[in-house]
Amino acid sequence: MNFQEPFHVYTPATNVEAHVIVDLLSANGIPAMAMEEQSGLTLWAFGTIGQFHRPKIWVDKPTAERAYALILEYEERKHERRHPDASGGELSVDCEECGKQTSFAASLNGTVQVCSHCGAFVDVGELDWDDQDFGEPDEDAP
Repeated sequence: MNFQEPFHVYTPATNVEAHVIVDLLSANGIPAMAMEEQSGLTLWAFGTIGQFHRPKIWVDKPTAERAYALILEYEERKHERRHPDASGGELSVDCEECGKQTSFAASLNGTVQVCSHCGAFVDVGELDWDDQDFGEPDEDAP
């Protein structure tokens, strides 16, 4: 990817998160690139050494402000989902497996969680892909 003015906009925690954020930015019309940390020197018995394992997200400088706003929104949603009780409100979900009802924090809307009664996966609220039209399969596709 050729940037006119490369700009380091974010340092994610992992290489996987770096690619998730690049996909988020690309889906919103912001060309981005992940620079993974592949050094074996950052690994030890309990994972990675935080001060050394530093993947980076790069964008073109004119798009950096928009990219930063999207990343900030991503971080806020990540925080809400890690601390679901902080946002207030609840959603009740009926489990398709056992038929019992489980309550989840409203911040978990649009996620897949585990039924507290039987351990089956349940859809909490409305998932983003429910409204998408995937169309008919292409008959000529392999």
